[in-house]
Amino acid sequence: MIAKSTVKEIQVYRNSASVIRTGEVALKEGRNIIYVGGMTLTSKQEDFVLSFPENVRAANIQIIKIDDIDDFGERESEKIQKKIDEIDYQIETDKLLMELRKTNGDFSKRTDVSVEAQEQYMVALPARLLELHKQIGELEEQREKLVEEQVDAVKEESKPLIMAEIFAEAEGTVPFMLRYQEASARWKPKYEVRYKSSEEPLEVSMKAQITQNSDEDWKRVKVTLYSGNPAVFHGLPELDPVHVSIYVDPPVYRGRAKGAAGGARMCESAMMDEEVCDEAVFEAEDNGAPKLAMASLKMEEAQVEEEETMSAFILPDLKDILNGTDGNIVVLQSFKVPANYQLLSIPRVDTKSFLTAEINEADWPLPAAYASVYIKDLFAGDIYVDPDTDVDKFSLSLGQDERITVVRTELPRKTQEALLKNQRKQVRSSRIRLVNNSKETVKVLLKDQIPVSTDKAVTVDVLNLSDGVLNDEKGEVSWTLSAEPQNAIELELSYSVAWPKDKRLSERTVR
Repeated sequence: MIAKSTVKEIQVYRNSASVIRTGEVALKEGRNIIYVGGMTLTSKQEDFVLSFPENVRAANIQIIKIDDIDDFGERESEKIQKKIDEIDYQIETDKLLMELRKTNGDFSKRTDVSVEAQEQYMVALPARLLELHKQIGELEEQREKLVEEQVDAVKEESKPLIMAEIFAEAEGTVPFMLRYQEASARWKPKYEVRYKSSEEPLEVSMKAQITQNSDEDWKRVKVTLYSGNPAVFHGLPELDPVHVSIYVDPPVYRGRAKGAAGGARMCESAMMDEEVCDEAVFEAEDNGAPKLAMASLKMEEAQVEEEETMSAFILPDLKDILNGTDGNIVVLQSFKVPANYQLLSIPRVDTKSFLTAEINEADWPLPAAYASVYIKDLFAGDIYVDPDTDVDKFSLSLGQDERITVVRTELPRKTQEALLKNQRKQVRSSRIRLVNNSKETVKVLLKDQIPVSTDKAVTVDVLNLSDGVLNDEKGEVSWTLSAEPQNAIELELSYSVAWPKDKRLSERTVR
């Protein structure tokens, strides 16, 4: 007999879970051989702990399969198969009876049956056939349920068993606890970032998506989430030798900066009219029913405890963690993050502008994860938040902002040749016009660029930056502007490029 157990508690790590099951088993005084079920095919079979009361001691514990038990007796799947065979026989019998009654109802070649008897038989025949038809339908429903039970039984019989040779001081029923590591379970963070106004901090809600594919449902269980993984061992640190040599420039590669996601997709604009973006309100019906103010559904947050090596999020109430779903969503904690808001515009690359939030890295002590952005309760899109621990601040994109219009115009290039220096010189200029279409002052970070020379024969000279700040290494020119309502700002950027006139100028964008 297999001692069954029930899942009572789940401790979920980022890439696995500890499953705690409890059950009871009847023991006789002295030596007992018991078989404990509950471990799954996706469990780490080498990592389990079987616990009994102190008056029970173990002599031998090992993982086996049901096929390894010689005197196990009849399996549950075999018992169910017998019931299925009995139902199949009943269905076959009822079908034969139906055909027999139909055949007996043919009196065309029989002269030994009176007309009254034939009429009586034919009147009763439909009711008898209907009764048999219903009986066959009920039997087929029973058979379908038994087949499902048999499939589950076969799955259970394929799972590993724990064989324990234990000794009890007295006869009786005792509790036991089984703990093992489930490899198919995990959780990942997901954020909700809400922007209310430029005068308020960001509201951040940290949620967790829990998934498991153990082939069983965990219902009404206590759930604790941990921020790390158990027993992750990478060896002790060692000092490696450091070699010093002449530095050779590697190929230049510029990847996307961490924390600065591209513009999140918005349904319309990041800054909508307040009556549109405020909390949703059901308008009154024609019958004059009053308006009903609606607010976001609030979930109770987790209790946060700091363990020695990781954080623990103890979820309130008992949860159902179902097998094979997209995941349970739970709220871990909510907090507010101070941010410096401004619009980012790079018209050389994109004519759209984006609302950004500059955040101190110390104010966001959370792991990298995707975040859903909401502007005054209006969904603005998804971004990936990856604060770089090597910088003090990072930026988040909060979506496209239509409060300003930026137009960049390339002016005609002027090229001339210097005979004495044997050079060709080209003057390049562009004009940028920025208009604030809103009713409030907007802070704008505007960026453009000039090329950077990587060859001594090519020189780049700045002619006009309109008080912009130049990053010599990147060639990036930036302006921090305060755009007044319904006002226009015009900037001009110009520079010259000189190179040997017998050479061709090569320009390429490094990504």
